[in-house]
Amino acid sequence: VAAASNPVAAENSLPGTPGWDLKTPATAHEIEGYAGAISAAPKDTLAFHVSSASPRFDVEVFRMGWYGGAGARRVHVLKGIRGARRAIPAPRREDGLIECAWPVSCRIPIGAQWVTGVYLVRLTGSLDGKQAYVPFVVREPEVRRRKGAPPAPSASSAPSASSAPSASSPPPAPPRRAPILFQCAVTTWQAYNTWGGKSLYDFNSRGGARAIRVSFDRPFGSGPGAWEGLGAGEFLSVDHTPRAGGWEYPMVRWLEREGYDVAYATNLDVHRDASIGLGRKALLHVGHDEYWSRAMRDNVERARERGVNLGIFGANTCYWQIRFERSSRGEADRVLFCAKEPERDPVYDTARDADLTVHFRNLHPWRPEMALTGAMLSAENVEGDFVPLPEQRGHWVYRGTGIASGKTRAVPGLMGYEVDRAAIGDSIYERWSPRGLQVLARSRVTPRNQGPVPVETTVYTAASGATVFAAGTIQWSWGLDDWGAPALHPPRRHPDIEGITRNVLEAFLRGTAPSPGPRFPE
Repeated sequence: VAAASNPVAAENSLPGTPGWDLKTPATAHEIEGYAGAISAAPKDTLAFHVSSASPRFDVEVFRMGWYGGAGARRVHVLKGIRGARRAIPAPRREDGLIECAWPVSCRIPIGAQWVTGVYLVRLTGSLDGKQAYVPFVVREPEVRRRKGAPPAPSASSAPSASSAPSASSPPPAPPRRAPILFQCAVTTWQAYNTWGGKSLYDFNSRGGARAIRVSFDRPFGSGPGAWEGLGAGEFLSVDHTPRAGGWEYPMVRWLEREGYDVAYATNLDVHRDASIGLGRKALLHVGHDEYWSRAMRDNVERARERGVNLGIFGANTCYWQIRFERSSRGEADRVLFCAKEPERDPVYDTARDADLTVHFRNLHPWRPEMALTGAMLSAENVEGDFVPLPEQRGHWVYRGTGIASGKTRAVPGLMGYEVDRAAIGDSIYERWSPRGLQVLARSRVTPRNQGPVPVETTVYTAASGATVFAAGTIQWSWGLDDWGAPALHPPRRHPDIEGITRNVLEAFLRGTAPSPGPRFPE
């Protein structure tokens, strides 16, 4: 178990706030909203744009975590804010873009002491009591130097006598970096978001025709069976999958229950900040992290090349390349563009071809996802068991579990709804499979109108020494925490999945994977 003396562990020692859930979800747009930014740092101020059928509404801000099982802590309240109905824009004819221009309803100051994490704003109408969420992430504090002040020395070099600060003006402390960074997959939330009638998919877009641009200047929608997470993206629930449970929140609960020293950011932050993953022990990609920009891919690869471990506790990761564009008001990175068909992308067959919005494996030159993750998409809309390979029971990943002792032969229902496999033996993609990749578990699922296909969990060590673990299933976090069961998905929590996850994170925190055990196959 990780050390308990860190900001997230201290935060979780505070009393939680039960009853943070939506009592009466606003399923007919009675109240909804969006934030002016999807993430913020302490001391920032976030603007919120709200449409409300009630003349007044209340705002409660919750930090999501463990909190002794309560699951959240309320950190801020605003009462009686003036509300009004706002228009739902029609999709733009040429690209399907739905972009709201709602006025600012309220501003929330991010407290200097607010701990990094995923936060949900709960909106409640005064007359009808209808409710919806608005999500945002609080990043780690940012240290800002005084104008004209010299930069703080690096941790690897001591200041010279001539550059040493005087006792009267000590230098600012270097920014603290948690060893683990959890990346929220907000680009994928937005890609599937159908609010206003359009997503990046035909199957859930109105009229069966998808958009090629989607905007963060609109609420996150939901649908029948998944109203529990209305407005929260895919953090709590998902309305387009066979089972409605979300994947990121169970992982957050488990990490914070276990006391890990973790910071939070969005993949938009990873796009913007090339250094955000550096100087850490691990980056975590959880659940459904499908849509990446070229900068995101570059920055994650750079971190891996500098020895930062990758925990891919999901599947179908780094599949589509996207670009970010300015909003109609000129705000950077508020529009997500993904043509999916090369001919619909204006950079096709130009000098900017590296930014083409197609599968990473179809870029020129190809950049298949398995070169980074070790795995590639195998199937979707399926569910199967996690089946460890008997010959791998001695692997360090299984240390101390029922798998290692031979007691556990399979973990039911963990592999879904999208699943991965290794590229070993693939006539096209095997040459991009990382050297030394090991398959830890293998089962088979049968997609609709297809024969059985493999589902695999993998691990490899990069040339830098970084370990890359890929679970091969979007539903991995259900094996860690049963939040949402049985309403959103069947109970799946299993001690061996917790044990595997601890072993992986402990290896990450040590910096090197353990040496092979006596039963480890060479």
